[in-house]
Amino acid sequence: MEFLALLSNRDEAVIRNISKALGRYTVYTLKTVEELEELYRNIPLSLLIIDTVPERLSCVERLLNMTTGDMVVIITERGPSARFAAGDIHPSVFDCVAADSAAQELPGVVERALERQRLNRESGLLKRSGGGKWMPRVASMHNTGGEGGQAHSRTSAEGKRAGIKIISGFARMLSVSFDMRRLFDCFMDSVMEIARAGRMSVMLRDEEGFRLRRHHGLDPYLAENLVLPRDSALAALLGKTGRIVHRPAPSDAASAELSREMDMLQCVVSFPMIHGGKLTGIFNIGRKLTGEPFYADEQEIIYVLCNYLAAAVKDIDLYHRVRCQKEFANNILSSMSSGMIAVDRDQRVTVFNQRAAEILNLRPSDIVGCDSRELPSPLGEILCKTMINGTTFRRHEAVINPSKRPLGINSFRVVDEHRRPAGAGIIFSDLSDAKELEERGRKEENLRTVNNLVARIAHEIRNPLTSIQTYTQLLNEKFRDDELKEFFTGSVSRSISRLDNLIDKLITFSSTQDYDFREEGVNDLLCEAAEFISGNIPRTHRFSMKMFNRPFYIHADKKQLIKAIYYLVLNIVDRTPEGTRITMSAGTIMDEALSAVISIKYRGGRSMDKGKKTFSRELADINNLGAELNIPISHKIIEGHRGNLDTKSEDGASSFIIRLPVVDKKIKYGFN
Repeated sequence: MEFLALLSNRDEAVIRNISKALGRYTVYTLKTVEELEELYRNIPLSLLIIDTVPERLSCVERLLNMTTGDMVVIITERGPSARFAAGDIHPSVFDCVAADSAAQELPGVVERALERQRLNRESGLLKRSGGGKWMPRVASMHNTGGEGGQAHSRTSAEGKRAGIKIISGFARMLSVSFDMRRLFDCFMDSVMEIARAGRMSVMLRDEEGFRLRRHHGLDPYLAENLVLPRDSALAALLGKTGRIVHRPAPSDAASAELSREMDMLQCVVSFPMIHGGKLTGIFNIGRKLTGEPFYADEQEIIYVLCNYLAAAVKDIDLYHRVRCQKEFANNILSSMSSGMIAVDRDQRVTVFNQRAAEILNLRPSDIVGCDSRELPSPLGEILCKTMINGTTFRRHEAVINPSKRPLGINSFRVVDEHRRPAGAGIIFSDLSDAKELEERGRKEENLRTVNNLVARIAHEIRNPLTSIQTYTQLLNEKFRDDELKEFFTGSVSRSISRLDNLIDKLITFSSTQDYDFREEGVNDLLCEAAEFISGNIPRTHRFSMKMFNRPFYIHADKKQLIKAIYYLVLNIVDRTPEGTRITMSAGTIMDEALSAVISIKYRGGRSMDKGKKTFSRELADINNLGAELNIPISHKIIEGHRGNLDTKSEDGASSFIIRLPVVDKKIKYGFN
């Protein structure tokens, strides 16, 4: 059976028509040159049919250079009438057919191409054999004492006929590809042409011993159930000597056991099948139909063919195992919920699974074999960095252009046995649904926060308004009561002040601020802040400030920044016991740029969470809304000054850390 490969990117209907026209052959239909090259390396293809215009033959130049003469048929738009000049066409191309009549013309062209190959092959074999004397005859072969008797030499005419038969059988074996059953059939047909025997069998080694895999003339029940142990006399002798064994006449216990086993196999000669120095199989043959003995050259030819058969069996077994592993890997790749892309050492895409095609909206046939730089950005860049530099990405998030789809990416590097880079791969997932769910959750959380905030605002405003209303009603009844008027004046004043302070915080918290930035000295600003804080915090807490011995400046809205510092101090007062000392100090630090650092430090009280958790959680932790808004407002003002707010806890002390960019060039470059 001949195996053909059809490389075409046409519609499936056109490909089906061409395959149907070539129904007498086994046709593999492929989409990419890379797939065809891989198939050509693994399967002995008889003919390649390439559906492309002649100007694009450069796309398959490397493949054409791998093939032998008369092995390629080209489907062109112009057909044979526009055939190339002899110097322009590649020597491996046999003929060209027109695309619109390919289904009608191909069967005849393929038949002529295969016939040309057969003639070339037989001519070459005959030339190498020297006109028929293709294998030296063996002068004599010694038996183990039984069936064969004295070995005979054959005439030159008989040797020539045997050579022609073996050439035919060998050619048929080459065309059976990786079909184990057909390989055995062709082998036994070739042996039958050399020596007409009534019974033959091929045994292969497995875990239990040697089991019959193919036979001729044996009882089916015997063939199905017969297993020759690995330590049997026949297997041991063949494995030890690697020579042909004839059934001996029983003369001692060893020869009797050997004769019994060969009699059970119904054979008179057994041939070892050796591969890699090990006995992998046994070929058994019974008496000739004519009763003649086996000649020396017949045995030598069969012996050589048995070794070729052993190598072919191992290759086929390895091929099927690799193919099963590949199918298993392909099944895993196709069923993965994540996309996967892999490239080789030339940075050409070798793996592009179905999920990757769905996420990126690309066809695997268009991507496999392409350069990684043709992948959507930044996938190609990630693969390149991973393979060349060894940079691996873990839980990396990227937005794919131009679709703007968010992906979560993990990359890995592939190395060869010498630890050199052999390729790279990425596994990625579509984060669109997760991002949408996260955004929805964030909106719901914000809505709950707003609802909670509105409820607290209503509660906070209702309390002082109720007091004002009550005292207003009592004032009409007891206008002349001086004690009541004094109490009324103080309570109403405090309630109004509380409302004014709350409304100011709500406006700052909820609206966009327009800051009046000016260049301010940090020491002067902190002095004003310390004076304001000292006059407005409870007497139960002590506040102090440490001056910085070098002047430096920042851009700031003094009023708003003092308010931010004040609210942080109020938060400390709320969470610490009486007698707590609060210290404010300033300094500078050089990260990417010079920054002013304002530290508000205290000891005792409840410890603070680190990072943004402190700033986002406060609205839900404190019952009093005014105090609850302190940290969020401070955080907002500081960020409006292009700074950041953080917390720090160590050695029993906690601090709020404010960082603001410095504008003083003298400090920036000289600190003096």
